[in-house]
Amino acid sequence: MVKVRLIKNVDDITFNLEKFKKDSNILLVTGLSGSGKSYLSKSLAKEYNASIFQPEWLKHTKHITPEFKPLLESFFHIHPDIVDLAKAKWNNTKSEDKNELFKKYINLFFEHFLSNIDKDKLYIVEGLQIFSLIDFELIKNYPIIIKGTSSTKSLKNRYKRDLANKNITKRSAKFKFLMRILKESRLYQFKHRKVLNRFIKNYATK
Repeated sequence: MVKVRLIKNVDDITFNLEKFKKDSNILLVTGLSGSGKSYLSKSLAKEYNASIFQPEWLKHTKHITPEFKPLLESFFHIHPDIVDLAKAKWNNTKSEDKNELFKKYINLFFEHFLSNIDKDKLYIVEGLQIFSLIDFELIKNYPIIIKGTSSTKSLKNRYKRDLANKNITKRSAKFKFLMRILKESRLYQFKHRKVLNRFIKNYATK
């Protein structure tokens, strides 16, 4: 069985791709943080004239696209008790993986998406939460692409991407930011690699 490795990249891992467009209007894209999920998703969306949906919009609400803003608003209408939590990024003092409340509601948000999408349109669902938080039973039958980018390469990509996005130019600020990224890498590139490989095994043996 192919696994995402620590240092060496492997080819992207796919399951059920033949179902996309034919039996499923949803294609999942997942992988480690910094692995290139967003770049691939944008390319696929352009190729198939598909819409991109990210479950993590439940946490990063300001990044949601206009197309899916009504979906988020309808979800908050059903669950008004979580609006303040979402605005506060779910008390972002602990990681998503340890936040059981966020895990519960991101699954409900994903189900809300599945229940309200246009069956005649194509969708690319992208995010690391697909393997780290979403209930496997909800997604096991969908076609999926798993980025084969290694932990170390993903870490380098994430640092360069976030550095550019935050427009950090001062040397001292770059060093401070690097230390933060290295600290977070324990979860996002190394612990998550083990979680991702278990996820791959589940897909391969289901």
